[in-house]
Amino acid sequence: MTVQGIPAGLDYQPGVLVPQIVSGDGPAARAGIAAGDVILSINRQQLGADENAIIKLQTEIQKHPNQEIPLMVERTDRILTLRVTPKAGPDGKGRIGVQLYPHGTPIYRAAQNPFEVLRVAAEQFQNIFVRTVQGFGQLITDFKSVAHQVGGPVKIVEAGAKFAQSDSANLLFFAAIVSINLAILNILPLPALDGGQLVFLLIEGLRGKPLPTKVQENVMQTGLMLLLGLGVFLIIRDTTQLEVFQKLLD
Repeated sequence: MTVQGIPAGLDYQPGVLVPQIVSGDGPAARAGIAAGDVILSINRQQLGADENAIIKLQTEIQKHPNQEIPLMVERTDRILTLRVTPKAGPDGKGRIGVQLYPHGTPIYRAAQNPFEVLRVAAEQFQNIFVRTVQGFGQLITDFKSVAHQVGGPVKIVEAGAKFAQSDSANLLFFAAIVSINLAILNILPLPALDGGQLVFLLIEGLRGKPLPTKVQENVMQTGLMLLLGLGVFLIIRDTTQLEVFQKLLD
């Protein structure tokens, strides 16, 4: 923030940005909507360049549960016409399974003093931390819907490259998200991680003596193999999903 400045709003552009598909088998995914798309119109109603665009889009989606509605979507340098059928939620309102974000270029201003930088940075850290913890919680409570969002090193590099192309400030923000995710992951009570070591120390404190060395080694080796296996699986899966790889297959 000291380099980029304090966020001071957006220079709005027409449409609503879809930064992420929440459900891999939801209405948006089935309709062909992809992360990074900009929804320009819904049900033949244009979405303007203002803060009300998201509200207008959400209202139309909620008003048409189980009804097919047309969308005009901008993807890179192409304009696509898609049709999506919102799924009725528990409240009867339509949902399509995406995150929505205002479409525009961030505006920054100079910080008034160092304390303002610290205050804003603390607020953003808290926001990222809470969202990250909620995300890990969803892996337990709703694994099927969010499992496709889990990514490995390939996915991280791909996302970082996209942020670097759009805005260096976004890249710094993305680096902060990755760092916080890794910190939270590291303290989870999993073998081969610091959280696993804390569990061993807790057990030692309760027992008054440490677990047998052989038991600790077996648990750590098993956990390490599971983590390495998961890492290899994510690398292979994410690589096959890269646009360059898909073009080679085509």
